[in-house]
Amino acid sequence: HQREKQYMITLLEDLEADTLLLHATMKEWGEVNKSIDSVADAIIFPLSKADMAKAYRHINEALNYWSFTYNDRTIAQLKNSGGFRLIRNKKVANEIIAYDQFNNDAVKGIATLHSHFYENATLLRSKVFLEDIITEFFNAYHYDPVPYAATPWVDSLLNQKRSPLTDSNQIIAMFEFKNAIIALKRDYVGNMWWGYTMQEKMINELIKLISSEYHLK
Repeated sequence: HQREKQYMITLLEDLEADTLLLHATMKEWGEVNKSIDSVADAIIFPLSKADMAKAYRHINEALNYWSFTYNDRTIAQLKNSGGFRLIRNKKVANEIIAYDQFNNDAVKGIATLHSHFYENATLLRSKVFLEDIITEFFNAYHYDPVPYAATPWVDSLLNQKRSPLTDSNQIIAMFEFKNAIIALKRDYVGNMWWGYTMQEKMINELIKLISSEYHLK
């Protein structure tokens, strides 16, 4: 019984760590989505009217990638050592198993699908944006958007460096890139956000159940 309760104590610690990481991940994805909107809004046609300085200022954060991986420390111990046999409360055991399955099936599957959208957008970025300029911005600000006050610096780099693509090829590539980042955000809203929201609900319910059944906290 003492081992069973100790497992529940460490599992609560894992779930609390999951909560903090999940909230941080959701917050950062919110910032990524704002930058995706800024880049998409800046790209208008004809391209002579596009605000490429704005697009460049936000491009690094727009294609920043965040993911959530749950802390399976205690669950792995329960599975590997046969510890589930110690859990006399079948409702608790079933909820733990359901949480583990959700993370290993639904969450991983959603992340894999999302990676395809991300890789497509990243590949197309290299066709329409100059990576040496993006690298300069990354060295200065990492994934944060370049502040508006730095626009003269951005403009000077854009004037110094030009894409070798013809106008017609540039238009086609930019059109494809804009579609790709819009699809990237839509996939996140439709899948990743649903997954994270469901995950948060499962964590809260499992914390409440374990705390109640084992008189913890």
